Amino acid sequence: MSTFGTQLKHYRSELKLSQPEFAEQVGIEQSYLSKLENDKSVPSNDTFRSILTALNLTICDFMEPLKHSADKARLINVPDIEAWYKRQSNKQFIKQRSLIYVAILLSALGCAMFYLGHQEKLFNTMFYEYKSYGLVKDNEPDGIFHDWRTLLVEQSREKIDAKRREMISRHDFKFIISDDYKGISFVEPGEQDSRRLYSLTSKTPIIKPHKGHVWLEFLGILLLVVGAGLITFESKLTRQH
Repeated sequence: MSTFGTQLKHYRSELKLSQPEFAEQVGIEQSYLSKLENDKSVPSNDTFRSILTALNLTICDFMEPLKHSADKARLINVPDIEAWYKRQSNKQFIKQRSLIYVAILLSALGCAMFYLGHQEKLFNTMFYEYKSYGLVKDNEPDGIFHDWRTLLVEQSREKIDAKRREMISRHDFKFIISDDYKGISFVEPGEQDSRRLYSLTSKTPIIKPHKGHVWLEFLGILLLVVGAGLITFESKLTRQH
């Protein structure tokens, strides 16, 4: 792990400067520079600023590799370095708090989505089936397919059989599955001066599961797992810092 001395020596070497040359730029004795590079001393605040100027580095550039250094206890004696560590700690705290808030939000959203999916609260699952026997002519009553026999003027067997065959030949069954209850029956326009009477096949609605609820449950569980994972990750970060 890097120390202040190894960092200083690394950056000085990158500039291809000898100890005497660099010490002259910083304005310190070579022996003092040697102590700094061998971690036998820490710089004063003014010397540290002069070192950064000579290296043409910001404090973040120099200190980032030392963020978790065991050298921290010594280095915080330098006011600028102490202030930098405090800023890093505050940033880390804000990140951790933001992470826990996101985790709580995801967990709450996951619970809500799972509840809506499990209780089937969002998408309609109740449907009504309506049946039409065929087209009704304009001059006929809506219930002609059910009431044709009572509407016959002549009730002879021959007339009844003929009418029965006629009505059977006119059968053109159509079904409508509606998520709205339209009453016991309703009429829709047909083709060429005709209409259709749709009648409810059963007063008990058809229950059909909606895939949307399954997806809500899945996404809810996924968000809960992610939220729990973030909370665990945040607790590990807290222990590390």
